[in-house]
Order: sequence, then C-alpha cells, then structure tokens
Amino acid sequence: MNAVHLPLPTAAVSVRSVRKVYGDPQNGPVALKNIDLDIRDNEFFTLLGPSGCGKTTLLRMIAGFEFPSAGEILLYGDNIADLPPFRRPVNTVFQHYALFPHMTIAENLAFGLESHPMGQRMSRAQVAERVREMLALVQMERFAQRRPSQLSGGQQQRVALARALAPHPKVLLLDEPLSALDLKLRQAMREELKSIQARTGITFIFVTHDQEEALAMSDRIAVLSEGQVQQVGRPDEIYERPRNRFVADFIGETNFIEARLLHEEDGQAVYQGPGGKPFRAAAREGIQPGQAVSLSIRPERLQLVEPAQHGAIPCQVDNQVYLGTDLHYHVSLGDGSRLTVRTPNRGGQGQRFRPGQAAALLLDPDSASVLLD
Repeated sequence: MNAVHLPLPTAAVSVRSVRKVYGDPQNGPVALKNIDLDIRDNEFFTLLGPSGCGKTTLLRMIAGFEFPSAGEILLYGDNIADLPPFRRPVNTVFQHYALFPHMTIAENLAFGLESHPMGQRMSRAQVAERVREMLALVQMERFAQRRPSQLSGGQQQRVALARALAPHPKVLLLDEPLSALDLKLRQAMREELKSIQARTGITFIFVTHDQEEALAMSDRIAVLSEGQVQQVGRPDEIYERPRNRFVADFIGETNFIEARLLHEEDGQAVYQGPGGKPFRAAAREGIQPGQAVSLSIRPERLQLVEPAQHGAIPCQVDNQVYLGTDLHYHVSLGDGSRLTVRTPNRGGQGQRFRPGQAAALLLDPDSASVLLD
C-alpha cells in the first residue's frame, strides 16, 4: 500500500534567517539573531519572552515598521521584507489604542476603512455596513455614537480590535494589547480575543511577556530570549516538556534536579538524584549511562507522602505557604537541595504536613523533563 502524504499546513508568515542589528552592522547591538519561524494560517500564535528579548522587534518587522538587517519575511509565500506598512495586508493593535478622541466610535472605524488601502474602493454605504458588522463582532453596537473618553479601557480595547479587523487583514498583529487592563478584565478579554480569532479565521500574532496569558490563548507559542527562539510548541508542550533551563524557568514555576543516569529499564531512565536515591523518569535519546543531567519537574507533579512509603525520596518540610487554592511546601533533601511541592487545598480533606516534620517525595516518572542546556 502506498503511503498517503498529507499536505503541510499553510504558512501565513514565514520568517527566514532574520537578523536585526541597530547602528553599525558589525558592532551594533543585535536585537534578533537568525530567527526562523513558520506561523500557520488561521493560527493564534504568541511571541513570548521577557522585556528586551526581541519579540516586539520581530512583530514590528512583520508589520513593516522595522526592516531586517538580513533574511526574509514571507506572507503566504511572498517576500514582504522590503514593503512599507501600507502595502502589507496586515494590521496592528497596539498597547495604547490610538483612537481619535474627537471622533465617535463609528467614525473611528469608518476613518480606518476610508484611509486604509484595502478600503479605498468601498462606497459610503459599504463602509457603514462594515462598521456595523465589526461593532457587532466585538459587542459594541450600542456605543457607536460615543467618544473614546466615554468608554472604559476594556471597551476601548474592543474598539481598537474592531478597527484593526475592519479591512479584513490577512494577519492581525497584537502588541501586548491587554497589558493596560486590570486582572479580571484581562482574563475576560483573553477568552474574547480567542473567540474572535476563531470566528474570523484570521491569523493572530500576539506579543506578551505574560506566561499565563500565552498558555491560555495560544495554539502555539515561540519563547524568545536574547534575540533567539528557545522553543516553539503547543502550550502543553512548552509547559510539560521545556527544552532548556530558560524555558523551564520562565514558563511557570519549576524545580531543577541535578542527577546522573544509571541505566534504562522498561523504557524508562533510572537516575541517581538528590540524596543519592535512585528514581525513575522519562528516557531521552542521546543521554549515556554515567552522564550528568539537569531535570525540570513542576511543583504540582511532586507528591508529599509519609516517610516510610516505598520508592519515595526522604525529605524534611521546612515551610508551608497557604495560597488559597493551593498549599506550597518547601522541603529539603539529605544533600541540602530544596524543592517546592504544590498540592490542592482541600480544606479538612487530606493530610497537611507541618514545618520540621519528616516526609518523603513521590515523583511521577513521566513528569520530569531532561533539559538540553
């Protein structure tokens, strides 16, 4: 039987060996170092990283506000790296919404359509219909005749989103658009943005430094640090299987365990870890017996049990932190290393361990990730 080769997903945006140097090409500061990315059609894709990592620079280059020092940026296969912003079928929602204060909400959207190259051939009636359609999409129809100053921050964000979507761009770029909102409104807008992306079918490229935001909204995430892509993957892949120490540490909370591979058995690796006690974890190709490795394990993947339990690693409880939904335990092992254990707060159900109490740790073999660097 002949193998069936399924077509690869269409790339909405392809970044090929893109480099960005400011000032002197030889000695100037390097913002991006040979970035390669494929962002799929109809994907909610997030560029995630700390301040100064290059994520906004990359977004601005896709928009046309910056130009690469080297490399190509392709939009559905066409090289747009040298095109000015107004010739690119993309639109941007900025952190500050840049609405015209002297115009009504409807006038803000109409102006965006009339001044955008994609909207030049629209009649006045068509513009009015598109404005109504976009305001309905973001549930802002009843605010059409208000001015921006009469709206809340969340409402202004919806209007900015509607204005950017009105010309039907092929790709929508979002530069930390939720950062000015309070926590509860940010959480509500995450769901709203994801829903709008699904309904419109437009590729969204979202920039944020907020890990929880990225995990909650994205189809895939690219984690950046110091101008380089550290890892690309689905939210669960990024969280559960971080490639290196930076990704493991930046995405959520984790424990780092230094260990040495003893051997492999039944498809699992047996390591000698903290306190010298062997423990099992997922095997990883290329690791040789005797080799020292670093592993990452999330606090919720560790279980605190009685010290006599078979296969557990002895420890002592140093501290307990009450966080409402969770309890965090800080524990120390025989070699002096310290780990964090997170357990759900079930009120009177289950056992609570007291500071100074002897206990032990159980480790889920499938939850420890070997870090490549």
